[in-house]
Amino acid sequence: MKNGSVYCVVFTVLLSSLCAALLALAHTAWSPKIQANERYARTRALVDAMGLLSESMSRKEIISLFDRAFRPRNRGELEVLEARREGELLGYALDVLTQGKYGPIKAVLSITPDEQAIKAFRVYQQNETPGLGGRISEPAWQAQFSGKPLVSEGMTGIIISNTVKGVNVVDAISGASKTTYVLGQTINTLLVRFLSGGMALEPLDLGLTADAVTRSTPGYPKNLQKPPHLREEVRRPDFMVPPGVTNLAFGKPVTGSMDEEPIIGELAQITDGVKKSGEFDFVELDPGPQWVQVDLGSMNTIHCIVVWHYYKNPVIYNDVIVQTADDPEFTQNVRTLFNNDHDDSSGQGVGTDTAFFARWWGELVDTRGPGKAGTPMRCIRVWTNGGCGDEDTRFVEIQAFGK
Repeated sequence: MKNGSVYCVVFTVLLSSLCAALLALAHTAWSPKIQANERYARTRALVDAMGLLSESMSRKEIISLFDRAFRPRNRGELEVLEARREGELLGYALDVLTQGKYGPIKAVLSITPDEQAIKAFRVYQQNETPGLGGRISEPAWQAQFSGKPLVSEGMTGIIISNTVKGVNVVDAISGASKTTYVLGQTINTLLVRFLSGGMALEPLDLGLTADAVTRSTPGYPKNLQKPPHLREEVRRPDFMVPPGVTNLAFGKPVTGSMDEEPIIGELAQITDGVKKSGEFDFVELDPGPQWVQVDLGSMNTIHCIVVWHYYKNPVIYNDVIVQTADDPEFTQNVRTLFNNDHDDSSGQGVGTDTAFFARWWGELVDTRGPGKAGTPMRCIRVWTNGGCGDEDTRFVEIQAFGK
């Protein structure tokens, strides 16, 4: 009987049921303590991130200090913890929750009271690989966040990289690219929401699927003379916008600075929604400084403008200038939002923005403004003066995202 298949099945089922019951009983018995320990880990991390922790403090003292110093505040749709000591504002704290490679990552981020810089960053729960992603819990790695500006060179947030240099860069962890990438994206999303008054935001979908763009990654030409203000390429973080933002430039009329028709293509292609960089997917203009202009038809609040030049070949386009105005004649409230003409060769003034290789993800110009509420405009004008190595001016697409 004991050697029969029925006996084996019954024994296995009974044993599995007993084990499951014991695990359920243990979880029920230990669950309150597990939850209490997790709450304490968060409390300790918050006290530490605000600079109030000392090693001699007991668990009871830390909890008591937290209860006295921290108060929840609603910042729009974002809950923020405000920390004070004897009435003095010490800063703000945000909960950071994201999915790592092997489980949830829970941390806290504190911000200085003037809302200009990160005060501290503390991870209190993670399941990443020790020595790799698990290094996000090391004090030395977390210390890099302290003092990083919330906004630097027009970008909100931090960059985690081993190759990029800058005041907002945190050194990456070798072999932990997924861990640090999702952590950086989550932190930057929170910082954008914090600075925008807590409004609900979501990553902008540019429609960069494999069938919507030409996923070319061409190498640099051997004899390329790089301009002095060429930026180092980094993976662009998600651009956060309010829900419901769409491309308002789709199908809108396009005019240009030339008296004649383009050398190749038609101006209407610039707003047809096609972002591919194939043989018939671009509009080529005459040599010299030229512009194309998109008329949205009425005043609209725009959160960003994205420009695609021809990118199948590695081209650095000269004097890329993005301007907006409230009228088609371009006389009312003219604003220059992007200008990388470092020597004023196009006659629109010297720009301080960096040059870049045209790529399939497009060049994004942030038009959200100080309050992240967007910029009203009717017309968008984009200048270009050919490319390095005597390349022609070739536009693929211009899009403007707003409501």
